[in-house]
Amino acid sequence: MKIVIKKDMLKIFLANDSSQKLGGGFTFLSNLKRVLDKKVQFVDSIESSDIVFISGATMIKRETATKAKELGKKIVLRVDNIPKNSRNRNTGTSRLKDFADMADLIIYQSTWCKDYVGGWLGVDGPVIINGVDTNIFSKEGAVMKKEGSPQYLYSRYNRDESKRWDEAWYHYQMIQRQNKDASLWIIGNFSAEQVGYDFDFYNGESFSYFGVINSQEYLAQILRSADVLLVPYFNDACSNTVLEAMACGCKIEPLLSGLTGGTPDLMNLKDISLERMGSEYLDVLLKL
Repeated sequence: MKIVIKKDMLKIFLANDSSQKLGGGFTFLSNLKRVLDKKVQFVDSIESSDIVFISGATMIKRETATKAKELGKKIVLRVDNIPKNSRNRNTGTSRLKDFADMADLIIYQSTWCKDYVGGWLGVDGPVIINGVDTNIFSKEGAVMKKEGSPQYLYSRYNRDESKRWDEAWYHYQMIQRQNKDASLWIIGNFSAEQVGYDFDFYNGESFSYFGVINSQEYLAQILRSADVLLVPYFNDACSNTVLEAMACGCKIEPLLSGLTGGTPDLMNLKDISLERMGSEYLDVLLKL
């Protein structure tokens, strides 16, 4: 059936100059398009848009934001954390500040993020916590055989030090000393040396490494099968991994670092669905 787009439907351009396809900002873009499909019109150019939506300051070039401003478009900036200059050619914070100054609306990913990043930017804005696709991430569905009891899980996409692998590594060693039946599944990007030398385990600890998972369905199957997600992430503004694990019924165990950032917000969230997130975004976007 052909979908008829209403002429008065809000037109949104999702700005993205990055070739990267994985990571929190890219997952967010995919989820936003899915949940707002048929409620707004996503367009392919700044010129044809009403709103230029920047889902992350490091995902676009300055020229893109400048063009949107010159054309008089409404600019919405989603903020999840302070981008590190060391990972962004020394332009992470300057781009964030420039885009924030241009923006008509800033949306923060958690109350911690609003206090921390918003406190520096000096710009108010609503807090909208991410949602997850509960058609994929749910308690119902395929599972895999556990390798231990309980089955622990650690997951990260990148090697950023804030993901605190060392903290999870130490914590799991102490678990194993008390319970030899426990096992750990590890997901994410690690160095060849870490993988080759068994993640520095030395006492016969039980573990398996899955590498980087590109399939949401496969990731959901792993999360659904694990008993406990170890969360040592330091000042993570809004962890998709935590939300996805919660949706799959996996217990969240914040370690010392994991009690920082937006994780407490997520664990107290009553509705983690994309539908809730989409409704909150649509409400603030229509007000522009």
